[in-house]
Amino acid sequence: MRITLKNSDNLGILSSILCFIHCLITPFIYISFTGLFTQNEFLSFSWKGINLIFIFISLIAVNRSTKKTASKIIKPVFWLSWIFLFFVLFNEEVKFIQLPEIVSYFSALNLAGIHVYNLKFCGCEDEACCTK
Repeated sequence: MRITLKNSDNLGILSSILCFIHCLITPFIYISFTGLFTQNEFLSFSWKGINLIFIFISLIAVNRSTKKTASKIIKPVFWLSWIFLFFVLFNEEVKFIQLPEIVSYFSALNLAGIHVYNLKFCGCEDEACCTK
């Protein structure tokens, strides 16, 4: 199987998996380098800033995937999943409510799973198949 980033679902899967890995290793990095992150605010801000990159890339992937999907049901599912991921990552910064860490793992993997489903069952090869 050849992986290409021209397909928005592949981009979304890659972004979501990298987001999941980022969420998974962040606690270990903060524990391992506690002094480094507390003394250097730029480093802490930069590490947290990676969330913005994942949100932006996943927004592009969701937008393009919803334009190319053949399924009408998958479109709102994509957007609801992206909004959920955005809320979870935003909540980590402002702490509206206390959420367990597993929620961020679930939100990233959920979006990746929807991209996989769309790639396998609902994706279009060109713009013409989705215009009907």
